[in-house]
Order: sequence, then C-alpha cells, then structure tokens
Amino acid sequence: MRADRSGETLRAGALLRRPVRDADGRVLGRVADIETTRDGEGRERVTALIVTAGRWGRLLGYERHETAGPWLLERLAHLVLRRHLTRVPWRDARL
Repeated sequence: MRADRSGETLRAGALLRRPVRDADGRVLGRVADIETTRDGEGRERVTALIVTAGRWGRLLGYERHETAGPWLLERLAHLVLRRHLTRVPWRDARL
C-alpha cells in the first residue's frame, strides 16, 4: 500500500499498533484495523484506520460493526471491544 502524503510504500503490518494522533497532536489510540477500498485501477487504497484507545488485543473481527455472530459474543463485543474504537479517515490520520 502507498502512503499518499509521503509517497513511501507501507506494509499493513507496519501500521498495526502504531499510535495515531489528531490534528492537535493528542494521541487517539493505536491502529487496530485498516479499511481499504479498490481504486479504478484495481489497487487497494487505505481509506480509514480503526483506532482503539483501550488495550489492543485480538478483536477477532468483532470490532467491525458488520460482523455478525452469536448474540452473546456480539453483545460482548459491543460492550467491551467497541467502546474505545474510533474510525479515523486516512487523510486525517497522523502517525
């Protein structure tokens, strides 16, 4: 994947767990997941970072709102895993 601001090529693994800051320099949390979309040329482009302010751990896909599973796990994910999640658009992310 290519970082559009600096032009350097980044691997997705290099983004995970990195701290993300807002425009004022305050730490929002760490990268837990990466959202992408396919451009007109068929390449994946980063559109947003899913950032968690809580402890980062294996979220098992339950950090995504579209993930469905057993109702008990879904409820647990909502109460515990998603409470500290923020979606940060790629253009606003400061790593």
